[in-house]
Amino acid sequence: MNLAAHLHAFGARALAPGDAPFLARLYASTRQDLLGSGRADPALAASIMSMQQRLQMADYRQRFPDAIYLILEEGGEPVARIVLEHGPLAMRLVDIALLPHARGRGTGSAVLRALQQWAAAHRLPLTLSVHRSNPQARRLYLGLGFAIERAGEHADALRWEPARLDFICTEQSQ
Repeated sequence: MNLAAHLHAFGARALAPGDAPFLARLYASTRQDLLGSGRADPALAASIMSMQQRLQMADYRQRFPDAIYLILEEGGEPVARIVLEHGPLAMRLVDIALLPHARGRGTGSAVLRALQQWAAAHRLPLTLSVHRSNPQARRLYLGLGFAIERAGEHADALRWEPARLDFICTEQSQ
């Protein structure tokens, strides 16, 4: 079974040409910091947002050339995007982004658990990075059994080992 099929409960599908407006809206929802105080010229803010989105995608394509990009849907509408790189030694969650209305409802946790199950079935660790300025994501990852592998100035590298899946399932059932 491929990864998109494993994530069928989340309406996972490959990116399509018509996804550009959704991806722009999704990126903007994760980068409110680029808008400053909100007093910026809307056209200038949109231009900066678009440029930053293109730079992010170019960076991902350069650093993770074999990554897969999946859109997650609810009720036929896109609500999230994940970027994954499945290598021989680990599976890396390069990025996960959810629209604001899909956050805080357990969707991110459920997707991460599904990725952990996939990684465990393939006997691979699951790795990711989390920015220090994102304590909510950090708590989520640590709560799901990820451990800090390497602390950085701006972001930490986290790792989850397949043997930890039993611990997570046991903790949740109690």
